[in-house]
Amino acid sequence: MNRRAPLLAFALLTLGRAAHGADDAHLESLRTAGMLGFESARLPRGERMGLVSGSLLFDIGSDWSVGPSVYGAATGRRGGLLVGGVELQRRWSLGNGLSLATGLFAGGGGGAAAPVGGGLMLRPAVTLLKDLGPTLQVGASWSSVRFPSGDIHSNQLGLMLAWRQEFLHFSGSGTIANASTLPTAGLGFDRMEATVSTYRLSDDSGRRLGLVGARAERRAHVAGFAWGMEAAAAAKGDAAGYMEILGTAAYRIAPFASAAPSWQLGVRLGMGVGGGGMVPTGGGVIGKAAGTMEWSPLRGWTLGAEYGQVRSRSDFRARQAQVWLGVDLEPGHDGTGSAAQVVRTEWVGAWQHHASIARSDGTRLPLDTIGLELNRYLGDHVYLTGQAHSAFAGGAGAYSVGLVGVGASATPTTSLRIGAEALIGAAGGGGVTTTGGAITQGLAWAAWQPGSAGQVRLGLGAARPLHNGHAGSVVELAWSRPFGMPGR
Repeated sequence: MNRRAPLLAFALLTLGRAAHGADDAHLESLRTAGMLGFESARLPRGERMGLVSGSLLFDIGSDWSVGPSVYGAATGRRGGLLVGGVELQRRWSLGNGLSLATGLFAGGGGGAAAPVGGGLMLRPAVTLLKDLGPTLQVGASWSSVRFPSGDIHSNQLGLMLAWRQEFLHFSGSGTIANASTLPTAGLGFDRMEATVSTYRLSDDSGRRLGLVGARAERRAHVAGFAWGMEAAAAAKGDAAGYMEILGTAAYRIAPFASAAPSWQLGVRLGMGVGGGGMVPTGGGVIGKAAGTMEWSPLRGWTLGAEYGQVRSRSDFRARQAQVWLGVDLEPGHDGTGSAAQVVRTEWVGAWQHHASIARSDGTRLPLDTIGLELNRYLGDHVYLTGQAHSAFAGGAGAYSVGLVGVGASATPTTSLRIGAEALIGAAGGGGVTTTGGAITQGLAWAAWQPGSAGQVRLGLGAARPLHNGHAGSVVELAWSRPFGMPGR
C-alpha cells in the first residue's frame, strides 16, 4: 500500500476546508487502482485468442476495491470480441514490495462469432504484484476465463501493469474559488467530446460506415499535448455490431494565436481494439492517424473536425472523417483563471431487461444486459449521459449498445430523486436486428438513497431501432454513486 496516500488525502482535505469554510465545498480523496493486462485464452479446437484488459478499481475499505473492467480480443482471429463488466478485488500485503490481488470479474459481451453463448463471462484471478516505485507495479496473473453458457473454458497465465492514484472529488456545494491551484479532479480528464465519424473502406467494395461515440481527454504537462480514450460503435452502413475502444494522443498549436487564439490545428494518433459487424479487423488491434482542426465558439465549448486513416494488421483499411463537440470539465484549468462551481457527476452500474427484441430469424425474445453509465450535470436539473451496455443473457452474447443523450431530474424529498432521459446511439451483434445499428431509448426513473454510499434506481422505458424498427419495453435496476466535480 502506498504510504503517501493517507498523507495526500489529509493534505487535500485540509486544503479544501481551509479554502472554502466548513459548510462549503470540501476536496476529498478516494484511492483508486488502474490495471492493464494481457493473456492468451484457449478456444475450442486449440485456437488461441489474445485478450487485453483494462480496469479502474475504487477503494471501498479493508483492502477491498470494486470498479468497471473491459476485455477485448487483440490477437488471433476474433477481432471485435469485447466484454464489459465489474471486478471485485482484495489486496493482500506480503512485505518487501510484494502484494497479492485476488479478484472476480463478471460481465457480458462477445463478438466475432466466438462461442460465448448468452454472453456472461466469469473470470476469477490471482495476481502477484511487485512495486516499482510509490505508484507503479508489475505482476503476473493466473486466471480462468469462463463463458458458462458458451464453449470457452480456459485457464492461463498473464502479465499485468498496475498503478495507484487518487480520485479527487468535492462534497458540499458552492464556488471553488481556487480551482486553478488544485490538482485535476475525477479521473483527470479535462474535456469530454461527442463524436460522429465516417469510415470509407479502401477495398473494392467502397463500403461506408457511420459511427457515433465519445472521447475523454486530459491535457499533458507539455503545452499542446493531450492524451485520452475514445469509444465508438457503428450506427449506419450495414455494420451493426462494430465497436472500437482506443487510447489516443494529440498535439495542437494555435498558428494565429494573436488574431484567433481559439482556432487550433494538430494531429491525433490512436491505438486499441475493434471489430464486429463484418468489418475485417483480424485479431482486433487497430490504429488511427489524423489531422485535426478545432474552434471554440463559446468559453468551455469546442467544435472540431479531423481527417485521416484507420487500419488493422490484417486487410482493414479505411479513410476516416470525424466531427465532434466538446465541453471542458475543469474550468479552473482552462487558462482563463475563471472560478468553478461544484456540479454533480454520477457513476451508474445498471442491469437492463429488454422484454422483447427482434432477432434475425424473425423471432422476438427477451434480453438482459449489464452496463456502465456516466452522468454529468450542466446545472441543478439537466445532465448529459454516456452509456455502454452488453448482453449477458438471452442467447445474444455479442449484442452491445453505446448511447449518448440528455436527461432531467428533480429531488422531491431528501431521499428521493426522479428523472427521465432521451438517448440515441448504436447497437448490434448477437443476431439482434437493429436495422443498420442506430437506436433510440427513452427512460423514466426514480432513485432512493438509503445511506451515504449511493442510490438504488429503478427505471421504465422503451428502446427501438431508429429506422424501421418496433419499440420494446425496458426495465432498469441500477446503483448510482454521485461525486462533486468542478464545473460552471
